[in-house]
Amino acid sequence: MKLGQEITVNIGDDGRIVLREPSNREWNEFQSERYPVGRRNQMKDNSGPARVALFDKLVVKIENLEDDQGVITIDSKDRIPARIKGQIIFDAFEAASDVDIKN
Repeated sequence: MKLGQEITVNIGDDGRIVLREPSNREWNEFQSERYPVGRRNQMKDNSGPARVALFDKLVVKIENLEDDQGVITIDSKDRIPARIKGQIIFDAFEAASDVDIKN
């Protein structure tokens, strides 16, 4: 099996988002941001915002995706809902499954 440098995510009928593989450093930073140690050495669940931040770092291409404001591009990726960004990161990198988001 050849390891790829990118992961393609299908959204709806013809939408596609391409993510690059995270570097080891990016992945380690993501892991530490997910569950930071808070007060009294208790872990805090920060996985949602950490997944969104990782998505924003890794996205390299957006195709055939639009919302009420028009076409979504790399420059307007902030219009993609956080719940979708989080699910993409979870499915693509944490659950290691094929990613196919139905709207």
